[in-house]
Amino acid sequence: MIRYALIACSILFLACQPKEEASTEHVVDGVARAYDKTLTWEELSAIIPDQSSEEDSIMLAERYINDWLKLQVMLHTAETNLPEEEKKFEQELENYRNTLLTYAYENTFVQQRLDTNLTEAEVNAYYEQNQEIFSLNDYIVKVKFCILAKDTPKLKRFRKLFESEESEDLVKLEQFCVDYGASYYVDVEEWMYFEDLLQQVPLEVYNVESFLKKKPSTEFEKSDKMYFVSVLDYKLKDGVSPIDLVEDQIRNLIINKRKKELLTNMREQLYKDALARNEVEKMTDNE
Repeated sequence: MIRYALIACSILFLACQPKEEASTEHVVDGVARAYDKTLTWEELSAIIPDQSSEEDSIMLAERYINDWLKLQVMLHTAETNLPEEEKKFEQELENYRNTLLTYAYENTFVQQRLDTNLTEAEVNAYYEQNQEIFSLNDYIVKVKFCILAKDTPKLKRFRKLFESEESEDLVKLEQFCVDYGASYYVDVEEWMYFEDLLQQVPLEVYNVESFLKKKPSTEFEKSDKMYFVSVLDYKLKDGVSPIDLVEDQIRNLIINKRKKELLTNMREQLYKDALARNEVEKMTDNE
């Protein structure tokens, strides 16, 4: 009980001190021991957030101490019982370290040197040269739709706005929907997957291709709602995706290609430079 009280007081002291000012060398040498290892106050204080309450500090410390002790018991048990051949991790650790070092350097190198600027001409050229990888896996549409309550007033005005192709009427249509709390989609220049449209508008479509080819404009009622839908454009499944749908994908592909080329060239240049400085060589048996 005396030691626990000392631990609690020490934890509270640590929690109330800034990390750079907290000193524990005169409190207790260590807070826990497991075999030949000691958990120090410095290690424990590092996990306690600044300005923690007494209750939170003690709870965090107690949990950390228990977890640390259990881990040491597990490690000691494994070390004691495993055959020597199953404890040889030197190569795995070396490979892991090499991977981490290489990744860290390459990541820094890429951040400093990779050109991520792309012109529209570059994007268009990549699209034209690689259309086979941009096949559509679903039908897509350019569409506008509105979902109104059955008792929405001024429907005559609404229909006139909905059927209009004028950009200023599209703005008025959006405002009408806002004013009367209607759900709507009027981004008429954006492509939408047909399946996503069906998630919002309960169209009964038995043959998607035939339906789309009619480029329908329709309205219907269901439950207490009125649905207005107008398909403005479409692309059929298995066709080539329009460039504006895959532009972000193209940009990522081009940048990733640049990144691979940058790293390949960097590795080759480093190797050539090391050879020239006689820092590396191939050792062959000439006997």
